[in-house]
Amino acid sequence: MKFLTRGNMPSAMSLALVVLLSSNCAQAAMSSVKAAEPAVARLGAVSISSAEVQQLLRAMPEGERTKVKSNPQGLQNWLRQRLASEALLREAQQKKWAERPEVKDRIDAAIKDVTARIVSTSYLESLVRLPVGFPSDAEVRAAYERNKSQLGVAPTYRVAQIFLPVAPDADAATIAAVHSKATELTKQARTGDFAALAQEHSLDAPSASKGGEVGNLPLAQLLPETREIVSSMQLNQVSEPVRSVSGFHVLKLLASQPARPATLEEVKPTLQAALREQRQTELVNEYLSKLAPSSEVSIDNAALDTALQKVN
Repeated sequence: MKFLTRGNMPSAMSLALVVLLSSNCAQAAMSSVKAAEPAVARLGAVSISSAEVQQLLRAMPEGERTKVKSNPQGLQNWLRQRLASEALLREAQQKKWAERPEVKDRIDAAIKDVTARIVSTSYLESLVRLPVGFPSDAEVRAAYERNKSQLGVAPTYRVAQIFLPVAPDADAATIAAVHSKATELTKQARTGDFAALAQEHSLDAPSASKGGEVGNLPLAQLLPETREIVSSMQLNQVSEPVRSVSGFHVLKLLASQPARPATLEEVKPTLQAALREQRQTELVNEYLSKLAPSSEVSIDNAALDTALQKVN
């Protein structure tokens, strides 16, 4: 849904992609993918299966997953990057690059470092594991009361759009032609049936099928170019065409809800997670302090300064 996101990947997905593109562990994680799964992308002998894409999406938080699924351009960019990465790895393997002494040393060091982190982290997690019932309902309610003034629900805007795409490399004549069509549709929408016009002319299929509706969203989930305009619109107002990196958007405000205090039920999951994280951090720090108490740790500041000066 081009109304919600730019062509780039959301941050959470970008992080996931870096991991997948740069780590051999990703290949091991994908080894369980059945060969019978249909390929969604292919580059010669290299392919990406439907199951691999599903596995990536399922590993994301629900909110990020929703954003990614509504960003086909970003997904296509990822598929191309993933294929290029696999092709690069195969080329390096064919040249036995991993057998070069300097590369092997780096691999061995990385394996040693990752192993140490996994062992230490998993051991520490076992020592500071929290009870399933923590925090209690009373503790959550107390946290809610303490932070009530800071817990709010942002204003939301139920918006519909007519979207006309423009390629990033489009020439001035093409841009002018699309803008002209968007302007004409704006005039028709202000006196006619916006939903019908969206279904007929909008080229964002998910919203067009619903009469242009993109949902009831906070400003943060709208394109930056549209936020100020949407927040200043009156009910049922139709905007002038708004230019984004993807194209032109003719917007209609269908409804809005002002900011309000959040209820306990709305923020309960967030509070529970925050309290668990806070308590776990406290337990970790307490345990590490026992292992290395300040009274028993000596630091040579002169030697430390010398070491720092030797690093550019």
